[in-house]
Amino acid sequence: MHFTSIARRLSAAAALLFISTLTFAQGQFAGSMKAMINQTYRNSRTIPDLEGFDFQEGSLVSTVNDSKAMLVDVFNRGNTAIVFFSVMEDTTAHKYTIMDVVEVKDIQPGWEVRTGFCRQRGVGSADIVAVVKTSNQAYLKTVREAWRFNRDKRKFYPVNAKEVDCQQGW
Repeated sequence: MHFTSIARRLSAAAALLFISTLTFAQGQFAGSMKAMINQTYRNSRTIPDLEGFDFQEGSLVSTVNDSKAMLVDVFNRGNTAIVFFSVMEDTTAHKYTIMDVVEVKDIQPGWEVRTGFCRQRGVGSADIVAVVKTSNQAYLKTVREAWRFNRDKRKFYPVNAKEVDCQQGW
Protein backbone atom coordinates (compact mmCIF):
# COMPACT_ATOMS: atom_id res chain seq x y z
CA MET A 1 0.00 0.00 0.00
CA HIS A 2 1.20 3.45 -0.80
CA PHE A 3 2.27 5.75 2.12
CA THR A 4 -0.11 8.55 1.05
CA SER A 5 -3.07 6.15 1.06
CA ILE A 6 -2.20 4.91 4.56
CA ALA A 7 -1.83 8.49 5.82
CA ARG A 8 -5.27 9.41 4.42
CA ARG A 9 -6.90 6.41 6.07
CA LEU A 10 -5.23 7.16 9.40
CA SER A 11 -6.25 10.81 9.14
CA ALA A 12 -9.87 9.82 8.42
CA ALA A 13 -9.84 7.37 11.35
CA ALA A 14 -8.42 10.03 13.67
CA ALA A 15 -11.11 12.51 12.59
CA LEU A 16 -13.84 9.93 13.23
CA LEU A 17 -12.40 9.16 16.66
CA PHE A 18 -12.24 12.89 17.48
CA ILE A 19 -15.87 13.46 16.43
CA SER A 20 -17.11 10.44 18.38
CA THR A 21 -15.16 11.60 21.45
CA LEU A 22 -16.83 15.03 21.28
CA THR A 23 -20.25 13.44 20.93
CA PHE A 24 -19.54 11.01 23.76
CA ALA A 25 -18.41 13.82 26.02
CA GLN A 26 -21.77 15.58 25.79
CA GLY A 27 -24.10 14.18 28.39
CA GLN A 28 -21.33 13.31 30.82
CA PHE A 29 -23.43 14.84 33.63
CA ALA A 30 -26.89 14.16 32.16
CA GLY A 31 -27.60 10.98 34.11
CA SER A 32 -31.04 9.60 33.26
CA MET A 33 -31.78 12.63 31.04
CA LYS A 34 -29.10 12.00 28.42
CA ALA A 35 -31.78 11.35 25.77
CA MET A 36 -32.73 15.04 25.95
CA ILE A 37 -29.51 16.06 24.20
CA ASN A 38 -30.18 17.19 20.60
CA GLN A 39 -33.95 17.28 21.14
CA THR A 40 -35.69 20.30 19.67
CA TYR A 41 -38.56 22.27 21.18
CA ARG A 42 -40.46 25.53 20.88
CA ASN A 43 -41.44 25.81 24.56
CA SER A 44 -39.28 24.16 27.25
CA ARG A 45 -42.35 23.57 29.41
CA THR A 46 -43.69 21.08 26.85
CA ILE A 47 -40.64 18.77 26.62
CA PRO A 48 -41.99 15.23 27.19
CA ASP A 49 -38.94 14.10 29.23
CA LEU A 50 -39.71 16.83 31.78
CA GLU A 51 -43.24 15.66 32.55
CA GLY A 52 -43.72 15.89 36.32
CA PHE A 53 -40.94 18.48 36.68
CA ASP A 54 -41.67 22.06 37.69
CA PHE A 55 -40.06 24.99 35.92
CA GLN A 56 -37.70 26.81 38.31
CA GLU A 57 -35.95 29.38 36.13
CA GLY A 58 -34.81 30.21 32.64
CA SER A 59 -32.47 32.85 31.31
CA LEU A 60 -31.26 34.23 28.02
CA VAL A 61 -27.48 33.81 28.31
CA SER A 62 -26.56 35.18 24.90
CA THR A 63 -26.73 38.87 24.16
CA VAL A 64 -29.86 40.24 22.56
CA ASN A 65 -27.93 40.93 19.34
CA ASP A 66 -26.48 37.39 18.97
CA SER A 67 -27.63 35.62 15.83
CA LYS A 68 -28.05 32.41 17.87
CA ALA A 69 -30.18 32.82 20.97
CA MET A 70 -28.88 30.69 23.85
CA LEU A 71 -30.93 29.77 26.92
CA VAL A 72 -30.37 27.96 30.20
CA ASP A 73 -33.36 26.32 31.90
CA VAL A 74 -33.76 24.64 35.29
CA PHE A 75 -36.56 22.24 36.22
CA ASN A 76 -37.15 20.51 39.60
CA ARG A 77 -38.93 17.41 40.86
CA GLY A 78 -38.46 16.51 44.51
CA ASN A 79 -34.76 16.74 45.28
CA THR A 80 -33.64 16.45 41.62
CA ALA A 81 -32.95 19.31 39.21
CA ILE A 82 -32.45 19.19 35.45
CA VAL A 83 -30.36 21.98 33.89
CA PHE A 84 -29.88 22.38 30.14
CA PHE A 85 -28.46 24.83 27.64
CA SER A 86 -30.30 25.30 24.35
CA VAL A 87 -29.55 27.19 21.15
CA MET A 88 -31.92 28.63 18.57
CA GLU A 89 -29.87 28.37 15.41
CA ASP A 90 -32.74 28.84 12.97
CA THR A 91 -34.69 31.91 14.04
CA THR A 92 -37.30 31.45 11.30
CA ALA A 93 -38.35 28.05 12.71
CA HIS A 94 -38.28 29.31 16.34
CA LYS A 95 -36.99 25.94 17.53
CA TYR A 96 -34.35 25.41 20.18
CA THR A 97 -31.95 22.47 20.29
CA ILE A 98 -30.76 21.12 23.64
CA MET A 99 -26.96 21.11 23.60
CA ASP A 100 -26.17 19.46 26.95
CA VAL A 101 -27.83 18.51 30.23
CA VAL A 102 -26.86 18.25 33.90
CA GLU A 103 -28.96 16.13 36.23
CA VAL A 104 -28.41 17.14 39.86
CA LYS A 105 -29.66 14.66 42.46
CA ASP A 106 -29.96 14.78 46.23
CA ILE A 107 -30.55 18.52 46.60
CA GLN A 108 -31.27 18.92 50.29
CA PRO A 109 -33.52 21.59 51.84
CA GLY A 110 -31.66 24.89 52.05
CA TRP A 111 -29.78 24.22 48.80
CA GLU A 112 -30.71 25.23 45.24
CA VAL A 113 -29.43 25.31 41.68
CA ARG A 114 -28.37 28.77 40.52
CA THR A 115 -27.67 29.96 36.98
CA GLY A 116 -27.08 33.25 35.25
CA PHE A 117 -25.57 35.19 38.16
CA CYS A 118 -22.57 33.14 39.26
CA ARG A 119 -18.89 34.01 39.30
CA GLN A 120 -15.68 32.03 39.13
CA ARG A 121 -12.76 33.70 40.95
CA GLY A 122 -14.83 36.91 41.05
CA VAL A 123 -15.53 37.01 37.30
CA GLY A 124 -19.21 36.75 36.38
CA SER A 125 -20.37 34.30 33.73
CA ALA A 126 -23.84 33.39 32.54
CA ASP A 127 -22.41 29.96 31.62
CA ILE A 128 -21.89 28.79 35.23
CA VAL A 129 -24.38 26.49 36.96
CA ALA A 130 -23.93 25.82 40.69
CA VAL A 131 -25.59 24.03 43.58
CA VAL A 132 -25.46 26.57 46.42
CA LYS A 133 -26.53 26.79 50.04
CA THR A 134 -29.08 29.55 50.42
CA SER A 135 -28.49 32.40 52.89
CA ASN A 136 -29.31 36.06 53.30
CA GLN A 137 -25.86 37.17 52.06
CA ALA A 138 -25.47 39.11 48.79
CA TYR A 139 -23.32 36.28 47.38
CA LEU A 140 -23.88 32.60 48.15
CA LYS A 141 -20.41 31.24 48.82
CA THR A 142 -21.11 27.69 50.00
CA VAL A 143 -21.12 25.70 46.76
CA ARG A 144 -21.54 21.91 46.61
CA GLU A 145 -20.70 21.53 42.93
CA ALA A 146 -20.50 23.66 39.80
CA TRP A 147 -20.23 23.38 36.01
CA ARG A 148 -19.46 25.75 33.18
CA PHE A 149 -21.09 25.42 29.77
CA ASN A 150 -18.50 25.71 26.98
CA ARG A 151 -20.31 27.45 24.12
CA ASP A 152 -17.79 26.39 21.46
CA LYS A 153 -17.82 22.69 22.41
CA ARG A 154 -21.46 22.85 23.48
CA LYS A 155 -21.01 20.81 26.63
CA PHE A 156 -20.66 21.14 30.38
CA TYR A 157 -17.36 20.91 32.21
CA PRO A 158 -16.94 20.70 35.99
CA VAL A 159 -15.35 23.68 37.72
CA ASN A 160 -13.82 23.96 41.16
CA ALA A 161 -16.73 24.71 43.50
CA LYS A 162 -14.38 26.57 45.88
CA GLU A 163 -13.82 29.17 43.14
CA VAL A 164 -17.54 29.82 42.55
CA ASP A 165 -20.14 32.01 44.23
CA CYS A 166 -23.56 33.13 43.04
CA GLN A 167 -25.57 36.27 43.55
CA GLN A 168 -28.52 35.98 45.87
CA GLY A 169 -31.87 35.98 44.06
CA TRP A 170 -33.72 38.55 46.15
